[in-house]
Amino acid sequence: MATLNCPVVGTTNSTLPPQHPDIDLSKPGQVCPVVGAKTEHHHNLHQHPRVVIPENRSPSDASACPFVTQKLVNETKSKEMDDDVCPVVGTATTVLPPNHPKTEGKSDDAECPITKAKVGHHKGKLVGHPDVSHVSAEAVCPVAGIHADGK
Repeated sequence: MATLNCPVVGTTNSTLPPQHPDIDLSKPGQVCPVVGAKTEHHHNLHQHPRVVIPENRSPSDASACPFVTQKLVNETKSKEMDDDVCPVVGTATTVLPPNHPKTEGKSDDAECPITKAKVGHHKGKLVGHPDVSHVSAEAVCPVAGIHADGK
């Protein structure tokens, strides 16, 4: 079975964080207030099992999750995607999409219009995508499985 990955942040994680509000993922038009994700785009998500969060950790910090940090980020697909652990979404690729706006010269408070990620939170952790301006519209990314024409 193929592993699904988010075409926006590249994560293969399909579990919402423990503190995520209950949400009916079958109801279209809902938007996550944290990362701006829309329910139409996330049909494979499920709620996190109820767990006790240690006092010195936050339920919104995915880097505190042993499954994310010890298993998920080390899976073959995660390694192919150059994943690292993001405390907000779990695993996510460290390679920005080819059409991502430049972040150089932006203030640390500057926010991504798509994911609401802060530039300062990602400084030194992400790299630009290799140039794909020369590829055909039919080309498919060998890592993410996304077509160059966006279809």
